[in-house]
Amino acid sequence: MASMIKNVVHWGSNNRVKTPVPAQVDLCEICGKKPKFVENGFKHPYCSRSCARNGSGPSPAACMLRGCRATGKPAFANFCSEVHAKEGVRLGQVEGCDLCKAQPRMVGTMCITCDRRICAEPQLRELNPDAKLFKNLRTQFMSEWDSPKTAPSFEKVYEIILPRDARARHDQYRAANPKFEEVRSFHSSQCICDLGSKEPTLCNFKSCGICAIVKSSFKSFAFGVSYNNGRFGDGIYSYRNPALADRFATSCTSSPYRVVIACDVVVEPSQIGADESSEEESLFVPFADAILPVYVIMYTR
Repeated sequence: MASMIKNVVHWGSNNRVKTPVPAQVDLCEICGKKPKFVENGFKHPYCSRSCARNGSGPSPAACMLRGCRATGKPAFANFCSEVHAKEGVRLGQVEGCDLCKAQPRMVGTMCITCDRRICAEPQLRELNPDAKLFKNLRTQFMSEWDSPKTAPSFEKVYEIILPRDARARHDQYRAANPKFEEVRSFHSSQCICDLGSKEPTLCNFKSCGICAIVKSSFKSFAFGVSYNNGRFGDGIYSYRNPALADRFATSCTSSPYRVVIACDVVVEPSQIGADESSEEESLFVPFADAILPVYVIMYTR
């Protein structure tokens, strides 16, 4: 009998319901009550827009702006307010966003506002003609231009700020093809909007090939077409010689510019160094992930 009781007690101890240990949660730095908000793999210091806007919770650090004794808030990159955050950038205390140049960097090289904006669609940023990058692009464009006709006049450049997922897909394609090479090429299409003559804004016209390509990262062309068609079949064709791409450039009557897209394209080594004396010798890729639009170049001729 004693043995039976002992066995029953032992069985009961092994089958007790154990209280689960709560998982560690990274809480909002503003309210300290809710988990931090995760957006596209990036964990923000706050749980919601309300906490990001108000920053009413405890934050022991002082405002980063020199001379300010107010409490710094993570929503403003540890400045006490948006005004002081912009002032910190203006005074050179912190680096400014790559896109707007006004707000401090918080997500990589961008501020939160610009990072959210480019998650929706690409943005254009005009390069300063006196900047080294502008001059390098002009030199590359003019040196690669090979045509018996008069050389063009290089006028403007817009850098294309692409969503992270577009760049990630391109990087994955390049990593999956380690023997391929990445080169600069040029692609053009009809541009029916007044891009370049006003603000650097992409249009929504279905017939505007340039804007369709930039907005979709080569996944869509004018009128919603998904690919080009050429000697190698359906895919995307570009040229190392911008003069060959220029044959497909068509601009609206209200714009003084012709438009071409400078691209980074990943191709098989056999395509590098080919004679581009004809359309058949263009660079060909079968997938949009293999080619990335990086600059919009405006020129006249």
